[in-house]
Amino acid sequence: MKKIILLLAVALLCGQIHAQDTTQVKLTTKTIVSVNEEPTKTKVTLLNDKISIEDNMLSDTTTIRVGRRNYQIIEGHNGTHVNVTKDENWKNEWRKRKLFNGHWSGFELGVNGLANPDYSMYANPNNEFMELRQAASLEVNINFVEYNICLKPDRIGIVSGLGFQWNNYKFDNPITLDKMDDGIIYPITIEENNYKKSKLTASYLTLPLMLEFQFPVNDNTNTMFLSAGMVGALNLGSHTKVKNDHSKDKDHGSFNINPFKYSAIARIGLRDISFYATYSFSSLFKEDKGPELFPFTIGISLVNF
Repeated sequence: MKKIILLLAVALLCGQIHAQDTTQVKLTTKTIVSVNEEPTKTKVTLLNDKISIEDNMLSDTTTIRVGRRNYQIIEGHNGTHVNVTKDENWKNEWRKRKLFNGHWSGFELGVNGLANPDYSMYANPNNEFMELRQAASLEVNINFVEYNICLKPDRIGIVSGLGFQWNNYKFDNPITLDKMDDGIIYPITIEENNYKKSKLTASYLTLPLMLEFQFPVNDNTNTMFLSAGMVGALNLGSHTKVKNDHSKDKDHGSFNINPFKYSAIARIGLRDISFYATYSFSSLFKEDKGPELFPFTIGISLVNF
């Protein structure tokens, strides 16, 4: 998780940081990105202090704050430890009362699957090599921007935004993938005795468009919500990874992943916790460049900010 958020910060800051101690990127009166560099530590804040990342080089400690939650990652001689706390005093000027506040931004974790498999383009269509270890094929979402359009105050609205998505497809069989001279994806059998696991990972930039309904419950003390719509996604990259007892082998490439993905999405929740499900109407691989497989995910939103 540390590497994911740090890479996100670097990507947002690329081309903005110079030899200054403090660098800021602003939109009107709000600070989108701020970087404060000191001899012993560097602090990055995003989205008007919604997200903060501080790397202390003296203590080998990285502190990540997402909204009110602090994640302190401490690297020591006995391994890496993570402490999670909640800052009750944190306030953010973007958290003003709105006529309608939807549910998109936050951290999500889900389980991936591949529906309606079709291997008819292969010589042996019964070799369904993309079979997955379902429980270990995880999706991670960081939805970092949210926009709301109020249709009826506190009841109905349109929700959109932006997010980063990582889909991991862990293979059930000892195989990895390779693109051959004909441009088609084929399975490569792993014959090493110390083989442990193999997976395909695809990352995306996501943009949702959902209609959300909110319902007061428990004498208006809580709010239940239901939303549905579509999510478009732009593929940012992909790689395979094979792990054995003593090493990891990672291969970056396109692997014929479809450059665009569009999926139906539905979610239901109470306050800041929700369950969601997506189903893609576009195949994982490009047409006639790999098996026809339609990704789906069932997951939970763990943090809302």
